[in-house]
Amino acid sequence: MPRWLAMGTADGWDNPEKFREQMAATKNWRPDARTTITTVLHLGDGKLLAECHAPSQDAFDAWLEQKGWTVESITPIQQIAKTGSIWDGQKP
Repeated sequence: MPRWLAMGTADGWDNPEKFREQMAATKNWRPDARTTITTVLHLGDGKLLAECHAPSQDAFDAWLEQKGWTVESITPIQQIAKTGSIWDGQKP
């Protein structure tokens, strides 16, 4: 399934309580049966990164909008190496 990485900001997400409120429940990670937000990082410079697996970018766009993100970029992920596991988005 295709993956994307978004970078942006969202008001209040620098507050740990707000961050937890926005991301703690499963409904926040799974906007629909085929879309999963796998990772959200709050960086030291105030920016946010989010990774999404979904059939299309439209589902990720909708999630970012619903969460109130100001998106700077959304980029398709081509390959990932993570703790010895390799994911290749180029292969069908």
